Amino acid sequence: MTLTRRFAGLGLGFICLLTGTGLAWGQQPVAPASGHDHAAHQQLARIDGQITLDEHAAHRAALATPGYSVSTQLYTVPDVALVDESGASVSLRSLLDSGQPVAVNFIFTTCTTICPVMTSIFTQMRHQLGESGTGMRLVSISIDPEYDRPGKLKQYAERFGVGPGWTFLTGDGADIAQVLQSFDALRGSKMNHRPLTLLKRPRSPDWIRIDGLANGEELAQEVTARLLN
Repeated sequence: MTLTRRFAGLGLGFICLLTGTGLAWGQQPVAPASGHDHAAHQQLARIDGQITLDEHAAHRAALATPGYSVSTQLYTVPDVALVDESGASVSLRSLLDSGQPVAVNFIFTTCTTICPVMTSIFTQMRHQLGESGTGMRLVSISIDPEYDRPGKLKQYAERFGVGPGWTFLTGDGADIAQVLQSFDALRGSKMNHRPLTLLKRPRSPDWIRIDGLANGEELAQEVTARLLN
């Protein structure tokens, strides 16, 4: 049974409007994306008087869409070994079932639109939670594992001032694809991925799925209501 509610009034204080190059993810090689490969999600944009393909059109659309939805889902976490930002092997199933409240999102380090926004929202959420969120585990999983090796993830985490209790993961392309499929987060290309946050209470089989961009205060309220009370 799925319980879904809509929330309006997205209150982000910033939106990153830079563009970048699209790289394939999963088991595909790292290479600049062509217009043919991404025709489904590219749109024409005028930049400096020139007409060009906007590879981040899907991401911009997500940023421009107010509100978010919440549903309760049952997911089976795949028994895969991923790699964290320090290069250590991590059992995803053990990490997500460690007896701590957990929040998961999906990012890639070369993203210049929704990924830095989502990472900043996790940072803002932590600030909003204060002491009550001390024991909470945050997990960010890269959807570009070929490029986002541990060193890249470490640099990304440092750029956002990430502290203890927040793990960044990469791994084999096939394992990352399995993780995305297991959480219904696979969208064909990293350029098509949408904002998604997954929350889980310790020892509960249920996952709280948040589709869309809740700001830091809203996400802290969801965590407080659904995980900490």
